[in-house]
Amino acid sequence: MAFFGLSSGVVISGGVFAFIAMIGIVPRMAQKTKTVSRIPLYEDIIVIGGILGTILTFVNINIGNFKILLPIFSFLTGIFVGVLAIALAEVLNVMPVFRRRLRILKGIWAFILAMALGKMAGVFISLF
Repeated sequence: MAFFGLSSGVVISGGVFAFIAMIGIVPRMAQKTKTVSRIPLYEDIIVIGGILGTILTFVNINIGNFKILLPIFSFLTGIFVGVLAIALAEVLNVMPVFRRRLRILKGIWAFILAMALGKMAGVFISLF
């Protein structure tokens, strides 16, 4: 059972990383922030985060006095989920279709910001 669990975890995490690479989050964010030269660093950080996340899944760590870090973690997780959702929507060209259907003429930036903040709030609430 442990072998099957570990194998399925490897396959799923590989799929998530492939999905992130496929929709081009890292190059798009680097282009927007004018830090294209640091793309290898961003990719390394994503891989290290995935490895640490996997390790923390199996290791029981008592955070005790570090509860102050939970809001920071929630904020960063919300940013990641928001960026992932917006990148997926952009790749699928959902925003132009959604905009036409709801007849949104101005303020699309506010709608996108509200989506990202909603995702962040959802992650924040789920931690408590």
